[in-house]
Amino acid sequence: MSVFVIAPLELDSVDAARLGALRKAHDPHAEIVKPHITLVFALDDGLETEAQRWSRIHAATFSAFALRLTVATVARDYENSAWYLFLMPHRIPPGLAELHRRLNSGALASAPDVPLDGHVTVGRFDERILAEAVARDANGEGIAIDTHIETLEVVRFDGTAVRSRVVLPLGE
Repeated sequence: MSVFVIAPLELDSVDAARLGALRKAHDPHAEIVKPHITLVFALDDGLETEAQRWSRIHAATFSAFALRLTVATVARDYENSAWYLFLMPHRIPPGLAELHRRLNSGALASAPDVPLDGHVTVGRFDERILAEAVARDANGEGIAIDTHIETLEVVRFDGTAVRSRVVLPLGE
């Protein structure tokens, strides 16, 4: 099992329905975890307690973040031979980038030099052409999803289900 630190998105009902429909159609994890940005990727589950401690420390020092998703893009995952559809912001809030940097340093140090792209996964495809068609359609309709991040979650995921979850409010 792997441990992740995610930043769940808070959405209004219209954007939640729109994003939910896209994810339900194309994301095999849509029913497992709500839309989010992953801040710390795939730690060994032996680090779960440390991830909770480290995340609690840093969550307390940041306030909520506003974020606007504006573009759909496709990325290749060579390890899993899949294509992923992401929604991304035009601009990452500097504070969110700093939170990402801090979480990935020190005690966790999983990816200290990898910049945050702020993507939200909305689909997984076996074929590039289908992923690009869905991205093209989404971009053609126009993407302007306003969201905010109020919490972090430390989740242990076994590939099919979340086995544990700790919710950490920002700024407390």
